[in-house]
Amino acid sequence: MAMWLSRDHVKLPALPVGAARRVAVGVPARDEAADIIHCLTALDDAALNAASPVVIIVGANNCADATAAVARSFAARHAEVIVDEVLLPPERAHAGGARRYVMDRAADLVGPGGVVMTTDADSHVDVGWIAANLGEITSGADAVAGIVTFDAAAREMLPELRHRAAEWHLASLHARLEHLVDPRPHDPWPRHIWAWGASLALTVEAYDAVGGVPLVALAEDRALADAIERAGLRLRRSHAPVVFTSPRCAGRAPGGFADLLTSHADLTSPCDAALEPTRALVRRLVLRARIRRENEEGFLEAWVQAEATSPFRARSRLRPPDLADEIKRAERLIGLLERRAARRADSPAAALAA
Repeated sequence: MAMWLSRDHVKLPALPVGAARRVAVGVPARDEAADIIHCLTALDDAALNAASPVVIIVGANNCADATAAVARSFAARHAEVIVDEVLLPPERAHAGGARRYVMDRAADLVGPGGVVMTTDADSHVDVGWIAANLGEITSGADAVAGIVTFDAAAREMLPELRHRAAEWHLASLHARLEHLVDPRPHDPWPRHIWAWGASLALTVEAYDAVGGVPLVALAEDRALADAIERAGLRLRRSHAPVVFTSPRCAGRAPGGFADLLTSHADLTSPCDAALEPTRALVRRLVLRARIRRENEEGFLEAWVQAEATSPFRARSRLRPPDLADEIKRAERLIGLLERRAARRADSPAAALAA
Protein backbone atom coordinates (compact mmCIF):
# COMPACT_ATOMS: atom_id res chain seq x y z
CA MET A 1 0.00 0.00 0.00
CA ALA A 2 1.40 3.37 -0.99
CA MET A 3 1.56 5.70 1.98
CA TRP A 4 2.23 9.39 1.54
CA LEU A 5 2.77 9.86 5.26
CA SER A 6 6.41 8.89 4.99
CA ARG A 7 9.70 10.37 3.86
CA ASP A 8 10.40 7.57 1.38
CA HIS A 9 9.75 9.75 -1.67
CA VAL A 10 11.72 12.88 -0.70
CA LYS A 11 15.40 13.64 -0.44
CA LEU A 12 16.04 15.41 2.83
CA PRO A 13 18.75 18.02 3.25
CA ALA A 14 21.30 17.38 5.99
CA LEU A 15 20.31 18.98 9.28
CA PRO A 16 22.83 20.53 11.64
CA VAL A 17 23.54 18.72 14.87
CA GLY A 18 21.19 20.25 17.38
CA ALA A 19 22.82 22.29 20.11
CA ALA A 20 22.75 20.67 23.55
CA ARG A 21 19.46 21.96 24.94
CA ARG A 22 17.50 20.34 27.71
CA VAL A 23 14.59 18.39 26.23
CA ALA A 24 11.35 17.24 27.84
CA VAL A 25 8.93 14.95 26.02
CA GLY A 26 5.31 14.93 27.20
CA VAL A 27 3.34 11.72 26.64
CA PRO A 28 -0.39 11.83 27.47
CA ALA A 29 -1.51 8.31 28.34
CA ARG A 30 -5.00 7.10 29.14
CA ASP A 31 -5.44 3.33 29.52
CA GLU A 32 -2.25 2.62 27.57
CA ALA A 33 -0.77 -0.16 29.70
CA ALA A 34 -0.44 -2.39 26.63
CA ASP A 35 1.60 0.10 24.59
CA ILE A 36 3.44 2.41 26.99
CA ILE A 37 6.61 0.28 27.28
CA HIS A 38 7.04 0.21 23.49
CA CYS A 39 6.61 4.01 23.44
CA LEU A 40 9.12 4.57 26.27
CA THR A 41 11.68 2.16 24.79
CA ALA A 42 11.68 4.09 21.51
CA LEU A 43 12.00 7.44 23.29
CA ASP A 44 14.84 6.13 25.42
CA ASP A 45 16.68 4.92 22.30
CA ALA A 46 16.11 8.31 20.65
CA ALA A 47 17.52 10.05 23.74
CA LEU A 48 20.84 8.27 23.20
CA ASN A 49 21.19 10.01 19.80
CA ALA A 50 20.11 13.45 20.98
CA ALA A 51 23.34 14.77 22.56
CA SER A 52 21.04 16.55 25.01
CA PRO A 53 19.67 15.64 28.43
CA VAL A 54 16.16 14.23 27.98
CA VAL A 55 13.34 13.81 30.47
CA ILE A 56 10.11 12.02 29.58
CA ILE A 57 6.88 12.90 31.37
CA VAL A 58 4.10 10.32 31.21
CA GLY A 59 0.76 11.84 32.15
CA ALA A 60 -1.31 8.80 33.13
CA ASN A 61 -4.61 10.63 33.19
CA ASN A 62 -8.01 9.25 34.23
CA CYS A 63 -6.85 5.66 33.75
CA ALA A 64 -8.85 2.55 34.55
CA ASP A 65 -5.86 0.27 33.97
CA ALA A 66 -2.26 -0.06 35.18
CA THR A 67 -0.72 2.50 32.81
CA ALA A 68 1.09 4.37 35.61
CA ALA A 69 2.46 1.22 37.27
CA VAL A 70 3.66 -0.23 33.97
CA ALA A 71 5.34 3.06 33.02
CA ARG A 72 7.09 3.22 36.40
CA SER A 73 8.44 -0.28 35.85
CA PHE A 74 10.35 0.84 32.76
CA ALA A 75 14.12 0.88 33.32
CA ALA A 76 15.36 3.82 31.22
CA ARG A 77 19.03 3.87 30.24
CA HIS A 78 19.44 7.22 28.50
CA ALA A 79 16.58 9.43 29.72
CA GLU A 80 14.89 10.30 32.96
CA VAL A 81 11.27 9.14 33.17
CA ILE A 82 8.69 10.86 35.36
CA VAL A 83 5.23 9.32 35.72
CA ASP A 84 2.38 11.51 36.93
CA GLU A 85 -0.88 9.81 37.85
CA VAL A 86 -3.51 12.51 37.51
CA LEU A 87 -7.29 12.78 37.51
CA LEU A 88 -8.23 15.57 35.12
CA PRO A 89 -11.57 17.28 35.87
CA PRO A 90 -14.42 16.53 33.43
CA GLU A 91 -13.97 19.79 31.56
CA ARG A 92 -10.31 18.89 30.84
CA ALA A 93 -10.56 15.11 30.50
CA HIS A 94 -10.02 15.18 26.75
CA ALA A 95 -7.20 15.25 24.20
CA GLY A 96 -6.46 18.95 24.63
CA GLY A 97 -6.49 18.79 28.41
CA ALA A 98 -4.26 15.71 28.55
CA ARG A 99 -1.69 17.12 26.14
CA ARG A 100 -1.80 20.51 27.84
CA TYR A 101 -0.98 18.85 31.17
CA VAL A 102 2.12 16.99 29.95
CA MET A 103 3.44 19.87 27.85
CA ASP A 104 2.97 22.37 30.66
CA ARG A 105 4.93 20.00 32.89
CA ALA A 106 7.59 19.63 30.21
CA ALA A 107 7.98 23.39 29.81
CA ASP A 108 8.25 23.87 33.58
CA LEU A 109 10.91 21.17 33.84
CA VAL A 110 13.26 22.41 31.10
CA GLY A 111 12.71 26.14 31.57
CA PRO A 112 13.92 28.97 29.31
CA GLY A 113 16.15 27.80 26.47
CA GLY A 114 14.72 24.28 26.61
CA VAL A 115 12.67 22.38 24.06
CA VAL A 116 9.35 20.65 24.69
CA MET A 117 8.24 17.75 22.51
CA THR A 118 5.21 15.49 22.52
CA THR A 119 4.17 12.15 21.12
CA ASP A 120 1.41 9.61 21.76
CA ALA A 121 1.50 6.62 24.06
CA ASP A 122 0.36 4.22 21.33
CA SER A 123 3.18 5.36 19.01
CA HIS A 124 6.94 4.82 18.84
CA VAL A 125 9.35 7.47 17.64
CA ASP A 126 12.12 6.88 15.12
CA VAL A 127 15.56 6.58 16.70
CA GLY A 128 16.52 9.97 15.21
CA TRP A 129 13.31 11.75 16.21
CA ILE A 130 14.63 13.90 19.05
CA ALA A 131 17.80 14.78 17.14
CA ALA A 132 15.82 15.69 14.00
CA ASN A 133 13.55 18.04 15.96
CA LEU A 134 16.56 19.69 17.56
CA GLY A 135 18.24 20.00 14.17
CA GLU A 136 15.25 21.86 12.73
CA ILE A 137 15.16 24.19 15.74
CA THR A 138 18.90 24.81 15.42
CA SER A 139 18.21 25.70 11.76
CA GLY A 140 15.85 28.46 12.89
CA ALA A 141 12.44 26.92 13.53
CA ASP A 142 10.45 27.89 16.61
CA ALA A 143 8.33 24.75 16.31
CA VAL A 144 8.40 21.52 14.31
CA ALA A 145 5.57 19.31 13.07
CA GLY A 146 6.91 15.94 11.97
CA ILE A 147 5.63 12.98 9.99
CA VAL A 148 3.34 10.31 11.43
CA THR A 149 3.16 7.02 9.55
CA PHE A 150 2.98 3.24 10.01
CA ASP A 151 5.81 0.75 10.21
CA ALA A 152 5.86 -2.34 7.99
CA ALA A 153 4.10 -4.56 10.55
CA ALA A 154 1.30 -2.04 11.05
CA ARG A 155 0.80 -1.64 7.32
CA GLU A 156 0.17 -5.37 7.01
CA MET A 157 -2.67 -5.06 9.54
CA LEU A 158 -4.42 -2.16 7.82
CA PRO A 159 -7.17 -2.28 5.19
CA GLU A 160 -6.48 -0.82 1.77
CA LEU A 161 -7.24 2.78 2.82
CA ARG A 162 -7.72 3.78 -0.79
CA HIS A 163 -9.44 7.09 -0.06
CA ARG A 164 -7.02 8.00 2.73
CA ALA A 165 -4.07 7.27 0.45
CA ALA A 166 -5.65 9.63 -2.11
CA GLU A 167 -6.05 12.29 0.58
CA TRP A 168 -2.40 12.01 1.55
CA HIS A 169 -1.37 12.20 -2.11
CA LEU A 170 -3.45 15.35 -2.60
CA ALA A 171 -1.93 16.79 0.57
CA SER A 172 1.57 16.29 -0.85
CA LEU A 173 0.52 18.10 -4.03
CA HIS A 174 -0.96 20.96 -2.00
CA ALA A 175 2.28 21.23 -0.04
CA ARG A 176 4.14 21.53 -3.34
CA LEU A 177 1.72 24.21 -4.58
CA GLU A 178 2.26 26.21 -1.41
CA HIS A 179 6.00 26.08 -1.96
CA LEU A 180 5.67 27.17 -5.61
CA VAL A 181 3.13 29.97 -5.07
CA ASP A 182 4.05 31.37 -1.66
CA PRO A 183 7.36 29.92 -0.44
CA ARG A 184 8.48 30.62 3.10
CA PRO A 185 12.20 30.57 3.93
CA HIS A 186 11.67 28.90 7.32
CA ASP A 187 9.62 26.04 5.81
CA PRO A 188 11.31 25.07 2.53
CA TRP A 189 10.62 22.14 0.26
CA PRO A 190 10.33 19.25 1.01
CA ARG A 191 7.55 20.00 3.47
CA HIS A 192 4.03 18.79 4.29
CA ILE A 193 0.76 20.29 5.53
CA TRP A 194 0.10 18.31 8.72
CA ALA A 195 0.38 18.89 12.46
CA TRP A 196 -0.19 15.70 14.45
CA GLY A 197 0.09 15.50 18.21
CA ALA A 198 2.23 12.38 17.84
CA SER A 199 5.11 14.53 16.52
CA LEU A 200 5.37 18.12 17.71
CA ALA A 201 8.26 20.10 19.16
CA LEU A 202 8.56 23.73 20.31
CA THR A 203 11.01 25.93 22.08
CA VAL A 204 9.82 26.86 25.55
CA GLU A 205 9.68 30.47 24.42
CA ALA A 206 7.34 29.57 21.53
CA TYR A 207 5.18 27.44 23.80
CA ASP A 208 4.84 30.26 26.32
CA ALA A 209 4.17 32.80 23.56
CA VAL A 210 1.04 30.96 22.41
CA GLY A 211 -0.22 30.22 25.91
CA GLY A 212 0.23 26.47 25.75
CA VAL A 213 -1.90 23.78 24.15
CA PRO A 214 -5.44 25.01 23.41
CA LEU A 215 -7.97 23.35 25.73
CA VAL A 216 -10.12 21.85 22.99
CA ALA A 217 -11.55 18.34 23.02
CA LEU A 218 -10.55 17.53 19.46
CA ALA A 219 -7.70 18.50 17.10
CA GLU A 220 -5.68 20.23 19.80
CA ASP A 221 -2.59 19.57 17.67
CA ARG A 222 -3.93 21.53 14.71
CA ALA A 223 -5.17 24.28 17.03
CA LEU A 224 -1.67 24.57 18.52
CA ALA A 225 -0.10 24.76 15.05
CA ASP A 226 -2.59 27.47 14.05
CA ALA A 227 -1.76 29.44 17.21
CA ILE A 228 1.96 29.21 16.43
CA GLU A 229 1.47 30.61 12.94
CA ARG A 230 -0.97 33.32 14.09
CA ALA A 231 1.71 34.46 16.54
CA GLY A 232 4.14 34.97 13.66
CA LEU A 233 6.40 32.14 14.83
CA ARG A 234 8.28 29.84 12.45
CA LEU A 235 6.58 26.45 12.19
CA ARG A 236 8.59 23.91 10.21
CA ARG A 237 6.51 21.05 8.74
CA SER A 238 9.40 18.64 8.34
CA HIS A 239 9.81 15.13 6.96
CA ALA A 240 12.87 14.54 9.16
CA PRO A 241 11.23 13.70 12.54
CA VAL A 242 9.22 10.47 12.04
CA VAL A 243 6.83 8.70 14.40
CA PHE A 244 5.23 5.30 13.80
CA THR A 245 1.70 5.14 15.14
CA SER A 246 -0.70 2.37 16.05
CA PRO A 247 -2.98 0.79 13.42
CA ARG A 248 -5.72 0.30 16.00
CA CYS A 249 -9.20 1.34 14.92
CA ALA A 250 -10.59 1.91 18.42
CA GLY A 251 -9.05 5.15 19.59
CA ARG A 252 -9.14 7.12 22.83
CA ALA A 253 -10.18 10.45 21.27
CA PRO A 254 -13.32 10.68 19.11
CA GLY A 255 -12.41 12.09 15.70
CA GLY A 256 -8.75 11.14 16.09
CA PHE A 257 -6.42 9.00 14.01
CA ALA A 258 -8.30 5.76 14.73
CA ASP A 259 -11.56 7.25 13.47
CA LEU A 260 -9.73 8.42 10.38
CA LEU A 261 -8.84 4.78 9.67
CA THR A 262 -12.30 3.35 10.35
CA SER A 263 -14.06 5.90 8.11
CA HIS A 264 -11.85 5.19 5.10
CA ALA A 265 -14.62 3.41 3.15
CA ASP A 266 -17.36 5.99 3.83
CA LEU A 267 -17.82 8.03 0.64
CA THR A 268 -19.92 10.61 2.53
CA SER A 269 -17.36 11.18 5.26
CA PRO A 270 -15.52 14.51 4.85
CA CYS A 271 -11.82 14.41 4.06
CA ASP A 272 -9.30 15.74 6.52
CA ALA A 273 -10.03 19.34 7.48
CA ALA A 274 -6.49 20.34 6.44
CA LEU A 275 -7.52 19.85 2.80
CA GLU A 276 -9.62 22.22 0.70
CA PRO A 277 -10.50 22.48 -3.02
CA THR A 278 -7.34 23.13 -5.03
CA ARG A 279 -8.72 26.25 -6.72
CA ALA A 280 -9.61 27.77 -3.34
CA LEU A 281 -6.16 26.90 -2.00
CA VAL A 282 -4.41 28.57 -4.94
CA ARG A 283 -6.53 31.73 -4.65
CA ARG A 284 -5.64 31.86 -0.98
CA LEU A 285 -1.94 31.36 -1.70
CA VAL A 286 -1.86 33.98 -4.47
CA LEU A 287 -3.47 36.53 -2.16
CA ARG A 288 -1.11 35.64 0.67
CA ALA A 289 1.94 35.91 -1.57
CA ARG A 290 0.84 39.34 -2.81
CA ILE A 291 0.24 40.60 0.72
CA ARG A 292 3.61 39.21 1.78
CA ARG A 293 5.34 41.17 -1.03
CA GLU A 294 3.49 44.37 -0.19
CA ASN A 295 3.87 44.18 3.60
CA GLU A 296 7.37 43.08 4.48
CA GLU A 297 7.12 44.41 8.01
CA GLY A 298 3.43 44.06 8.86
CA PHE A 299 2.57 40.94 6.89
CA LEU A 300 0.88 38.99 9.68
CA GLU A 301 -1.57 41.72 10.63
CA ALA A 302 -2.32 42.48 6.98
CA TRP A 303 -2.87 38.80 6.16
CA VAL A 304 -5.20 38.18 9.11
CA GLN A 305 -7.31 41.16 8.05
CA ALA A 306 -7.33 40.13 4.38
CA GLU A 307 -8.21 36.52 5.09
CA ALA A 308 -11.04 37.51 7.43
CA THR A 309 -12.68 39.59 4.71
CA SER A 310 -11.90 37.40 1.70
CA PRO A 311 -14.71 35.47 -0.03
CA PHE A 312 -12.97 32.15 0.64
CA ARG A 313 -12.32 32.63 4.35
CA ALA A 314 -14.50 29.59 5.16
CA ARG A 315 -12.84 26.42 3.90
CA SER A 316 -15.02 23.99 1.99
CA ARG A 317 -14.60 20.33 2.96
CA LEU A 318 -13.72 17.78 0.30
CA ARG A 319 -15.25 14.29 0.17
CA PRO A 320 -13.75 11.09 -1.25
CA PRO A 321 -15.52 11.34 -4.65
CA ASP A 322 -13.84 14.75 -5.16
CA LEU A 323 -10.29 13.48 -4.75
CA ALA A 324 -9.50 12.14 -8.23
CA ASP A 325 -10.42 15.41 -9.94
CA GLU A 326 -8.64 17.47 -7.27
CA ILE A 327 -5.45 15.43 -7.73
CA LYS A 328 -5.54 15.93 -11.51
CA ARG A 329 -6.15 19.66 -11.08
CA ALA A 330 -3.27 20.02 -8.61
CA GLU A 331 -0.91 18.04 -10.86
CA ARG A 332 -1.75 20.25 -13.85
CA LEU A 333 -1.15 23.42 -11.85
CA ILE A 334 2.16 22.13 -10.50
CA GLY A 335 3.29 21.23 -14.01
CA LEU A 336 2.36 24.70 -15.26
CA LEU A 337 4.13 26.48 -12.40
CA GLU A 338 7.25 24.35 -12.67
CA ARG A 339 7.48 24.98 -16.45
CA ARG A 340 7.14 28.72 -15.85
CA ALA A 341 9.85 28.59 -13.21
CA ALA A 342 12.13 26.66 -15.55
CA ARG A 343 11.63 29.24 -18.33
CA ARG A 344 12.48 32.06 -15.94
CA ALA A 345 15.57 30.22 -14.76
CA ASP A 346 16.73 29.83 -18.39
CA SER A 347 16.21 33.48 -19.26
CA PRO A 348 19.22 35.78 -19.95
CA ALA A 349 18.23 37.96 -16.99
CA ALA A 350 18.33 34.96 -14.66
CA ALA A 351 21.72 33.94 -16.05
CA LEU A 352 23.11 37.43 -15.41
CA ALA A 353 21.65 37.44 -11.89
CA ALA A 354 23.38 34.14 -11.18
